[in-house]
Amino acid sequence: MIHEKLAALAEKIADGVATEQEINEYNALLDTLEASEQWDDDLLGNQQETGRLLQARIYENAGIRRKIQRMRILRIGMAASAALLIGLSAMLWLHYKQPAASPAVVTTARNSEQVVLRLANGREITLGNDSSVIQQGHTVITLGNGAATWQSTGAATDEVNELITPAGSQFMMVLADGSKVWLNTGSRLRFPTAFHGRERTVELNGEAYFEIAPNARQPFVVKSNDNAVRVLGTSFNITSYQDEPAASVTLVNGAVKVYRRQDSLLLQPGQQARMSQDKGITLVPHADVAAITAWKNGFFAMQGENTDAMLRQIARWYDLEIEYTGRIPDLKFEGSIKKSYELQDVIAILNESGIHLKQDNKKLVVFPN
Repeated sequence: MIHEKLAALAEKIADGVATEQEINEYNALLDTLEASEQWDDDLLGNQQETGRLLQARIYENAGIRRKIQRMRILRIGMAASAALLIGLSAMLWLHYKQPAASPAVVTTARNSEQVVLRLANGREITLGNDSSVIQQGHTVITLGNGAATWQSTGAATDEVNELITPAGSQFMMVLADGSKVWLNTGSRLRFPTAFHGRERTVELNGEAYFEIAPNARQPFVVKSNDNAVRVLGTSFNITSYQDEPAASVTLVNGAVKVYRRQDSLLLQPGQQARMSQDKGITLVPHADVAAITAWKNGFFAMQGENTDAMLRQIARWYDLEIEYTGRIPDLKFEGSIKKSYELQDVIAILNESGIHLKQDNKKLVVFPN
């Protein structure tokens, strides 16, 4: 029965008449099929050949929109899916299902470097998925499953550590107060082994997602360049890379107050504050929170970004420089690409979407349209 239903839904998708509910149902059935590892060649045909035929049908019915390239992912299944996704991703606006959020993620396959914990005394520790326990004065650091947890065993000092995530890696940690931090690739977080005084203060360079443990008596403060975020207990995302034209704070739930020099702004859930040198703080009243935080679940997510902004995400993850050989292609993107894809697969997706580029050693070379 599952094969008949899957075939019928695939036919509607190929004809371009499937509803979003039917696409959701198709993906759910595909999950069941993949879990059982059963593929009916008599009914569905050879996996790779079926993928090629379905791809051709979708291309024929979907068309190409050059101004806003739509890249949501339709998964065709098993052996055929990897090759087919590359072609479909650049051309379709279809539902994709993100995996459930993992409590901790470490990805080092893109780079021989690993996440590094630099202790206050200068000692550097390479972090991975192996379990171990480190003693730092009266603080115990427990490592395991790609996460680090700080626990105080006595009168902990105010020693400041630094967590560094290289290209192709992201990491989750639990601070001494119980707050959780997911650190994106190419980021640094400075934090104390214990929080004393009137505020809990950390310093960020890069991008991180925070889930702050409530403490009305000791607000949590994130400093980043000329910006600061002050909270009591909430969840929010901060982007503050040096190569980005603007920093941003996106509130998921609770409330935060954003400061930039003499300006300040109180955010409500679903809102974003953007901070730039020339415009101060600008409110985005309806931010796409799911897309903004998709990196935490292993996706490059675009919500109308232009070519330059989208390529910066890619280059940062794969540790590349961007070289434009002419005018930057004037395209905007919506959708997602998995971070787990090999670089050449991502390049293939972008070439399909109208950006012509290639890898040249440590450079991503972009050619005019």
